[in-house]
Amino acid sequence: MAASTTEMHTVLEKNFGYTAFRPNQEEVISALLDNRDVFVLMPTGGGKSLCYQIPALMKNGMAVVVSPLISLMKDQVDSLVSNGISAAFLNSTLSESESADVKRRILDGDLKILYVAPERLMMSSMISLLKKANVSLFAIDEAHCVSEWGHDFRPEYRKLSELRDKFPNVCIAALTATATERVRKDIVHVLRLRDPVIKVSSFNRPNLSYQIVEKKDVMDQLEGYIRKNRNKSGIIYCQSRDAVERLAARLNKLGFSALPYHAGLSDDKRARHQEKFIRDDVDIIVATVAFGMGIDKPDVRFVIHYDLPKNLESYYQETGRGGRDGLECECILFFSRGDWHKIRFLIEKKPSKKERDLAFQQLSQIIGYCESTDCRRNVLLRYFGEDIKEPCNNCDSCFHPRTKVDNTEEARLLLECVNQTGQRFGMTHVVDVLYGARTQKVKDMRHDRLNVHGSGKHISKNEWKRIGNELVQSGYLSVGGDRFPIVKLNPNSRKIMSGELRVELTEAPISRISKGRTVLPNSVSAEADSNAGAYVDEAEDIFGGEDFESEYETAESNDYAENAGGSIVYGGRKSVLSDGIGDYIKPKPQAAVQKTFEAEEKPVLKKTKSAAALPKSIEKGKFDSILFNRLRDLRKRIATDKNLPPYIIFADTSLRQMATDFPTDDSSFLKIAGVAEYKLQKYGGLFINEISDYIGEVESPVSIKPAEPTEPPESKVEPKQIEETTIEAESEDGFSETDLKQTQGLFSQGLSVSEISEIRGISVLKIIEHLEALIAAEKIDNLDILIADQKQKEIADTIGKLQIEFTEKLMNSEIIEKTDLKLSEEEVRLMKAVMIAEMKRKRN
Repeated sequence: MAASTTEMHTVLEKNFGYTAFRPNQEEVISALLDNRDVFVLMPTGGGKSLCYQIPALMKNGMAVVVSPLISLMKDQVDSLVSNGISAAFLNSTLSESESADVKRRILDGDLKILYVAPERLMMSSMISLLKKANVSLFAIDEAHCVSEWGHDFRPEYRKLSELRDKFPNVCIAALTATATERVRKDIVHVLRLRDPVIKVSSFNRPNLSYQIVEKKDVMDQLEGYIRKNRNKSGIIYCQSRDAVERLAARLNKLGFSALPYHAGLSDDKRARHQEKFIRDDVDIIVATVAFGMGIDKPDVRFVIHYDLPKNLESYYQETGRGGRDGLECECILFFSRGDWHKIRFLIEKKPSKKERDLAFQQLSQIIGYCESTDCRRNVLLRYFGEDIKEPCNNCDSCFHPRTKVDNTEEARLLLECVNQTGQRFGMTHVVDVLYGARTQKVKDMRHDRLNVHGSGKHISKNEWKRIGNELVQSGYLSVGGDRFPIVKLNPNSRKIMSGELRVELTEAPISRISKGRTVLPNSVSAEADSNAGAYVDEAEDIFGGEDFESEYETAESNDYAENAGGSIVYGGRKSVLSDGIGDYIKPKPQAAVQKTFEAEEKPVLKKTKSAAALPKSIEKGKFDSILFNRLRDLRKRIATDKNLPPYIIFADTSLRQMATDFPTDDSSFLKIAGVAEYKLQKYGGLFINEISDYIGEVESPVSIKPAEPTEPPESKVEPKQIEETTIEAESEDGFSETDLKQTQGLFSQGLSVSEISEIRGISVLKIIEHLEALIAAEKIDNLDILIADQKQKEIADTIGKLQIEFTEKLMNSEIIEKTDLKLSEEEVRLMKAVMIAEMKRKRN
């Protein structure tokens, strides 16, 4: 079907809440609408999912999406359903009756998008079922799994080639975020794509900051970094299961919120740990490579590699799990050549020489990346075929540019050593000879008799290795061999040795965690990072003595059976925020958009404030971090109530724009990136109310009038009959008797603050103020329902240590900073109120 650009933009805006496509999306969508095959390579966060979701909505019939893992099939379906789109998945998590219901919907033509794993798709029963349906297109997500040259090769993906024979008239889309030229060609060949439209976007993720840090004093650096990034989501990758368990335990002992994830855990435990991370119930996942493919959590703010990744493709894929919303993420890799020996040991165990040679070649490439003095981003992009010369200004090499020094004499000496040893050895042996070492190998080769032996004693071995590796990176020295890299001379080497060419190399690197830098517009720098790292000096390996043969995780682990996949939450802005790729999305036109979905729920919208009537202390267009945090809290409560990940409700990019533009009516709320008509009707009232409440509180900070009653949102909690309680007609804080009586009645039933807030339809802040007033009036005397005993004790002890006689004047943030537990400001406020009331009783 031929579709106009206008029609495609209408679907994008109406169903997903965006007003502009990202690079290559429009061309891919148009090709699929014309029933053409496509190959799509877009970086994580680039919007691959929309490339097949929009054609699925516009074409007759049902699109079938092949996804390699289970957990994110649900995530993708939840995201689509939250936008009012008919979608489902078929996998082993469904009961027999649930599977039957999905199959009925397929036959009834009730679904627009169906997610399945490749194993299930190629079952004869599934093929028969789909032949009875009207399949509009096949989308093969994570298509690099098709290729044996890819980093996550899965043999069952190769069977998808049969789709061409079984459904000859249905177009196929192959999509991936990471594939070299060799892998791309293999995908097209294996899937038998017919004259495909090929779209390769830049691999560049400008919001990711790359840093390589020497692997010394790791725990000190790690603890300091995470403390300065407390309450942010992060992933830490380790080589082995034992390392994962030890590090997770150590982080928890230090007061952080962390869980382990590896193939040695039960399926149920892994699923629970992943679920807690996705739903913001835990901040940090410490994991092996068993964790990650298709992980769709958009707000991961740091990805740390405690150990060396296996290859550059894995590293790119793993760091790509950060910053999927287009906002900042720091990627830190702790590097030690000792990790090389661990990985080499595992490679030696591979049965096939072809596999071993490829693995050694990939290992050499990742070490070259770590030891490179060039811009980190440019090295990565060159690996994927992009040649970018300009520095990125968002990596450690750019943060701390090193001056060039003349190293011609050192280079000549090293090259002469390569020449005299016959160009048959690796860098380590060459450096041993230069340094004058008398290892058994040096003696056996009689290299201790060479003129060059010991001529480089004035420089340390590590410095010689650095010089040698930079000569390789700069093209002055070549490397050959697969299993054991051998350094060899090249024409540039000869010119240096003859005196025709001089060599300038960079000075020795600084080994520290650098201060991160955001590449977002200044108007949205919500949380300025202050994580300047300390210098490192002393070697440390806290996990020594591990059995790497049995513990190391591989991509062939049992986690990669039918287990969860999908793509990314489309992150972008209509006005202020960058979309994470570099283009800006223009605001929507003012014209109203026709409503097309039935609202499941729509609280009465408060339209008390317009943008022009904002208090002087609120500046439209300037990010408000307090409002942002309140909106995050609201999102979390809604997500918990609906059993969804918070980002399914709204992404951080949407909340940041709300906290910048202060939308207080339907029209202005629809201009927020990610707000489509369905979400406006479903959640708009709650967020508009919260924003309006905040504006009112800023405008009148002393006397807060009771909120207008609103229609409460749908809730799982049914309030019991509120008991009669005698309270003054109006409290000292200016709250009405009805306000306090209703809040006290719900509290006495054991409901949480968020549940009371949703039932009453007013903000959490107001409920906290009600509870403080009730505590002061001695209508509530304990908080066991709301706050755990350990937290109560911790807060009380901290207040006691600080200055108990002036408890009223203690700042909540000061109390939180002095504790090791993860406390909310609301918990501290309520405990302070209890302690103040108790002190007043004692004084009286």
